[in-house]
Amino acid sequence: MDIRQFAVPSPRVGSIETHSGYGAPPLSGQEIHQMVQRKYEREMNAFVSEKPFSLTIAMSPYSLIVSGRADGFISGEPTEILEFKTAFDVEELYKKILGDQNHPYVWQLRTYGYIHYKQSGEVPVLTLKLLSQRNWRKTLEIDIELNVDDYEKWLEKRLDELLDEIKAKEKVFRRRLKNAESMDFPFPVPRPGQKELVATVKKSFEDEIPLLIQAPTGLGKTAGILYPAMLEAFARGQKVVYVTPKNSQHEACEKAVDLMNDGGADIKRLTLTSKSKMCLKEEPICNPHYCEYARDYYSKVAENDLIKKLNKQKKLSSKKFIKMGEEYEVCPFELSLEGVDHADVVVGDYNYVFSPRSLVGRLSESLLDTDQRPNLVIDEAHNLPARAQDYFSPELSSAVVRNMQNDFHRIQNSYAVKGYALCEEVIGLISDYTSESEAQKIVIDPEPFIDVEKRIRDFTMQYLESDAEVQLDDPVLRFSNYITDFVSALELSGEEFFQTYQRSGTNESLKITCSDASAQLAKAYNYFKNTAAFSATLKPFQYYLELLGFPLDSTRTIEFSSPFKSENRKIVMIPQISTKYKDRLSSAPRIAEVIARVCQVKKGNYMALFPSFEFMMKVQSHLELAGYKILIQERKMKNSTTERFLDELRWPERPTLLLGVQGGIFSEGVDYPGDMLIGVFVVGPALPNFDFERELIREYYGKRYGEENAFDYAYVYPAMAKAIQSAGRVIRTETDRGVIILIDPRFLEPSYAESMPNEWFKESPEELLSQKILGDLSTFWNEGDASEA
Repeated sequence: MDIRQFAVPSPRVGSIETHSGYGAPPLSGQEIHQMVQRKYEREMNAFVSEKPFSLTIAMSPYSLIVSGRADGFISGEPTEILEFKTAFDVEELYKKILGDQNHPYVWQLRTYGYIHYKQSGEVPVLTLKLLSQRNWRKTLEIDIELNVDDYEKWLEKRLDELLDEIKAKEKVFRRRLKNAESMDFPFPVPRPGQKELVATVKKSFEDEIPLLIQAPTGLGKTAGILYPAMLEAFARGQKVVYVTPKNSQHEACEKAVDLMNDGGADIKRLTLTSKSKMCLKEEPICNPHYCEYARDYYSKVAENDLIKKLNKQKKLSSKKFIKMGEEYEVCPFELSLEGVDHADVVVGDYNYVFSPRSLVGRLSESLLDTDQRPNLVIDEAHNLPARAQDYFSPELSSAVVRNMQNDFHRIQNSYAVKGYALCEEVIGLISDYTSESEAQKIVIDPEPFIDVEKRIRDFTMQYLESDAEVQLDDPVLRFSNYITDFVSALELSGEEFFQTYQRSGTNESLKITCSDASAQLAKAYNYFKNTAAFSATLKPFQYYLELLGFPLDSTRTIEFSSPFKSENRKIVMIPQISTKYKDRLSSAPRIAEVIARVCQVKKGNYMALFPSFEFMMKVQSHLELAGYKILIQERKMKNSTTERFLDELRWPERPTLLLGVQGGIFSEGVDYPGDMLIGVFVVGPALPNFDFERELIREYYGKRYGEENAFDYAYVYPAMAKAIQSAGRVIRTETDRGVIILIDPRFLEPSYAESMPNEWFKESPEELLSQKILGDLSTFWNEGDASEA
């Protein structure tokens, strides 16, 4: 067991804050640790950095191995052990630890000292060195006393706690083993292809081979992948982590687990929800000076035995965490993380595993056997490459900073003046890169930004610890987080990253762009034993293998066909109308005519999905559709409006046409079963904009993956993922019938067609062409009506 986890107060005390002492140390101080260590090594021959310590403690009927590395060790008479901690405000941390000799930092250092004492008989000198992140040469020291008798009294209580924790974990372990032996598949009669899907995942996980699966709607892929993933993980006493691109997609996994529980299984599931959505304050600030739910959090959890209360729950969601947070005055989000260890299935957003501030270390902790790791399932995996690139591509915009600056009038004048000046300084740093061209590749000097970011964080801490009332959408916090995200990304390096200056009107911006996040994704997979990624849109496999960071030589790829009858679906391609940007003005009335005429063949609910809002509105201006209600997606829609639109399709007063954009809220992750949707128009492939930044990305792909693949990787394949997802909104159950209309000649080209599911055509996409479109559609609908008669 790592000393940081072991050496904590017994019982736990303290608040949620940067230097609570619980969990992993702040990453921002590591470089300062290393500089100080190198300085000591140069000046003292007896100094040793990262001195390993390990002690085996009898804890009947177990043996506990406690280990760690002390930051500094100086041999001599007496021996001295040093531990370094960094902080922006070292004076505040100094006062905190002087007044709290029960702090985890103190117990960590005492534990190093105790291990040395047990192994040598010598009580060493213990020194806690506090280093300033603003000036690493500024150091404050605290001498820590090791009283062996007092330490052993603490040790006895701590071991009793750990014994209870181990017993609780053993109970979880036994539950998982039992589930692995007795858990049944949730459907008595698997759908066509579902049995093969289960077998594929089972075999791949047994062989420890990563898996990339393309499977269409209707196959039951969530249950078909989750079930064998759980069986394999549970047999080792481990959990499954299931991640999705949107919170709305958690429900499929939750329902699959609930169905298994209905069948006699005993699975505990936990759904993670973002801190901002669960926070009980105006702003999600984990600072005990501001938030009563962060203040004395660890003490409240221990006093009220909340971990045990959590472990009694079978379904843990934001509602339950919020309810407990209100009842016991503790942070609901942090409480949700407390439940991760004992949950058998953890459901959450991609952020928790793949973002720069991910919780992957906490999510992937093993239960009892440290050599074992959980399994990872990635839903809608076609979204992950772009999403991960965005995680590592922050932008610093003068217009955004100006907007924040204008909001400083809402806070106390003394802080408003300081904030305004810091904004001016940041805008000045951006303008240092002003260029005659509107877009230019540059190299950003990080030092001025690091310096101003440290001062902004110091300013933010002063603000939070003052009597100022933190507001909803607080400008100080927005400003601080915005700058910190950008500065943190400045340390990212590699050929996949580039930096640009861009200007639009009076707005100037600096941007760090990640062309390819595959290396970052691959690091995350290493935290898990097995990984399965699936979607209805993962072709061509070579592209997704490379951009997802899966090993090319050892990943298993497989495509499953739809379980539904092909005669229930009619796909028609219309290559006579171009949707290229230069042709859109002339194409708009022709597309409107196609939509109107097809909708009149059989009246019902249809959806037309476009490459952009602008093109959608051009076509809408030409639409004449008698008898139909037309709904139009907006750029920013409230959840209530989105639900109202979906209700209009569920219970239409008259036939309805929904106009939207590919890749938007209506084109992915939403089911339209039965008559809710009988047809979809995919109006061209939604290629990314041809701009300076995208062309630099294309250049990178050419160097990395070959010039012959560069355009397809940068433009075609991302566009086709949106197009195929859009087409997949039709035919959601075995009784559904529907039509898919593909409008654009590019759909016939090989690089576009290779993204299409195998079942769409036998040899060539030209099979989807029609000489009499309306007649063929009329025949299709008449055949369906006849079969239902």
